[in-house]
Amino acid sequence: MMKPLLAVLGCAGLLTVPGAVVRAWDPTKAEPAVAYGALPGFALPKTIIFSVGPDEITADAQAWQQHGVSAFFLDFVARDWSSDIWATDGEPWSIGASDKTFQKTRRATAVARRLGAEVFLKVSFDHPFEWFNDAAWTQINNKFRQFAIFARDSGCHGIALDIEYIGQQYSYAWSGYDYKGYTRADLLAKVRERMTGVARTLYEEFPDMVFLTFPECGLSLGTAIHVAWIEEAARRRAPGGVHYCTESTYRNPNIRYMLGQAAMCTELFHRLLSPRAWKYWQARCSIAAGVWPFGFDYRDTHSPGMSVEEFRQGIASSLMISRRYNWIYSHNSREQLLGRKLEVYTNGLNIQPYLDVMAKRQVITDPKYVALAKEIRELRSRDYSSDLGVAPWMSLMGPADTPRVRLVRADYRDAREQEAGWRLALDYFHGRAARFREHYATVTDWLIVGPFASDERLSAHQAVLPPERDPDPRAEHDGLNGKVRWQEYHRSGPNVSVDLTQVFQPTERVCAYALCYVSSPVEQPAQLRFASNDAGKVWLGGRLVHDYPREGSAELDRDIVPIRLPKGTTSILVKITNNRLNWGFVLRLTDLQGRALRSVNFSLSPG
Repeated sequence: MMKPLLAVLGCAGLLTVPGAVVRAWDPTKAEPAVAYGALPGFALPKTIIFSVGPDEITADAQAWQQHGVSAFFLDFVARDWSSDIWATDGEPWSIGASDKTFQKTRRATAVARRLGAEVFLKVSFDHPFEWFNDAAWTQINNKFRQFAIFARDSGCHGIALDIEYIGQQYSYAWSGYDYKGYTRADLLAKVRERMTGVARTLYEEFPDMVFLTFPECGLSLGTAIHVAWIEEAARRRAPGGVHYCTESTYRNPNIRYMLGQAAMCTELFHRLLSPRAWKYWQARCSIAAGVWPFGFDYRDTHSPGMSVEEFRQGIASSLMISRRYNWIYSHNSREQLLGRKLEVYTNGLNIQPYLDVMAKRQVITDPKYVALAKEIRELRSRDYSSDLGVAPWMSLMGPADTPRVRLVRADYRDAREQEAGWRLALDYFHGRAARFREHYATVTDWLIVGPFASDERLSAHQAVLPPERDPDPRAEHDGLNGKVRWQEYHRSGPNVSVDLTQVFQPTERVCAYALCYVSSPVEQPAQLRFASNDAGKVWLGGRLVHDYPREGSAELDRDIVPIRLPKGTTSILVKITNNRLNWGFVLRLTDLQGRALRSVNFSLSPG
């Protein structure tokens, strides 16, 4: 759904021969040699389809059931929190039983209930909130009250709140926050107050509702919203629970990754929830893993994002870690997921094996993974790194550099360093100062040159442009806007990433280069930890050591490249090619466990 969540969240890996990079561990690839089947006594969750309108449910609920789907996110009824749900039918004066949308929804939920299926009214957050505007919140809470009344009386089982689309507002660095008369801590308190009120309003009208929410938001105000809702549900002992729908599992089907991701979400809430809410989380709540099979990206194309084997493992893994619900994102592909209108697959691809996977609902039967899934389903907080070979690692998402947790290879992280990362991230979350750049020692002083032309296919990434043939900081080049020269870039403050949108115009379908020099007192093994938005290349001493050829996000330590750092001064050249939206990168050098390499110095001159 959101661009950052489409990025590969694994480790890009080992340098094997000069200029060649291979993946050390790739969560987008299925774990080999696992067995699939049914497990007697292992209860499977209901699979929710995202998302369908009431007429579609009425017409297709039985067909969906035959394809393994037994629950629905109800869409096209209340798109956004600002919606007047009683005006969806074009007649805002009709409220309650006389409302045409309500009548359609009643028919849909009746059909679903006869089949044992569940329906959840989905509401998205499409417009920013004015957190400190009391008058606005009087109206906002009434909107949510109407959502709850509509959902309850129309026969829905609960409500799903998708908070993603105002994601920029969840960063403390959002341009809409001026901090005049309030602090970051004040902002956090107000967000929690407002969203506690939303949950209170929903529960007042619909006390036994099932509450689903998504997506993952890291250590941001988005997670503060989720925490507020879980805390209010715990205070009320709400019987339906709060169920956390993940998107990072969309196209990362590896069973070790999926198990680790669920455990990581539980660890996040273990650190953020009160003791009462933590007990409630374990007793009533769950992780609901999402998988996105077709309708690749957001183009009007229909190509699977995974092979059949990867899809099989993704579905199986989602069924194993989700004790109450898992879900399928159906962007541009609902008809195809029902086996209809398959002529859109002009490449001759046979879709039936994918549909068979959905219908069969098999899990992985290897005893090791079954035992881990049962434990992780219970939302227990412990270190699973020795079981899975992967471990949580604190990261930062540029350009705002908001903290979030991600998985890395277990041998690529130091436990004490990770705990230090947690402390910094929790400081940020609670509105306190966090010295991220000082701790992680990322490089934020560079010589940069650009922009150069590219396109939506990131063609400049593969093109050999003059700055990479001869990275002379005194040179002048033909750029997109005429002659361009190298210029100094410095980013002050706690930020760890380089934001090229603050320097160049235009910022989309473009390419730029960054250059610096590192001096080491000795030859030593190290790791180059790097991430680009979008495609990126890194040369060390003129040798290509890393190539990331697709869209991605500038997320601290996304790619981990073992290197041998020479004694003396060595150049580091970076190439960043952007398609749309954010444009930048983050780079640092560490030891083999991710601790900042303090023995080296960086400069903008080789001498």
